[in-house]
Amino acid sequence: MASLVHALYPSQESRLVFGRTLSLWLERGGWSHDIPLRWGKAAGFPAIADSTFNKLQRGKIEQPYPVTFIQLGLINARLVARDFSGVDDPALVDRLAKQRPILHEDGEPWIATDFFSHFIGEQAAPEWAKERPVPSLEEAVAASAAIADRFRQQASAAGLPMLEAWRSFAAHVSSETPRRLSGEEVEVLRSVLSGWDSWTPEQLQDLRDPDDRLRPDLALDTWATSLRNAAVTHP
Repeated sequence: MASLVHALYPSQESRLVFGRTLSLWLERGGWSHDIPLRWGKAAGFPAIADSTFNKLQRGKIEQPYPVTFIQLGLINARLVARDFSGVDDPALVDRLAKQRPILHEDGEPWIATDFFSHFIGEQAAPEWAKERPVPSLEEAVAASAAIADRFRQQASAAGLPMLEAWRSFAAHVSSETPRRLSGEEVEVLRSVLSGWDSWTPEQLQDLRDPDDRLRPDLALDTWATSLRNAAVTHP
């Protein structure tokens, strides 16, 4: 009978850290966990199954097959080479092109053995995937005031009353694919933009993307672009 001791290696903590890196990697490129498999099927290379990817994200696989790390390395190598050959779907190519490879600090890309080393806890997460300290209350209040001021300025520049501006912005956020903000985050944001409330430090931390950018700020960027495009189309 096989020993159950093997289930302790790598540790659950190491598996969860690895899963966090995979999840944040997807977030960086706006990917869902089925994109690697769709890419592999379209381009004809062995790609990790979406169910396997999802389980790895949640630390649910104790000992993945070696080919799993080879598959992750193949995806990373194709991202480095910007090799999207074999994919005929323009929408899929567009989504693939938004992703970035995982690199070492010296710019060298991760290969299969790097993914394995990270899985077993011998290699640290990339800088963008490491845990960040929770912002202070002062930082959360300052960030809330700054984004409310920015929203008012964009609304004024577009000639929109505040209520109309909010409706326009909320509609824009709900139409983004993938969604940049959840419904709950949008409701909190409404209070912040109105000046009625401020984010808590924990809320502010959750709103930062893997590259330490504030997701509501990015939504305001794309909203401003959509307003300019609408003005050009309907002068």
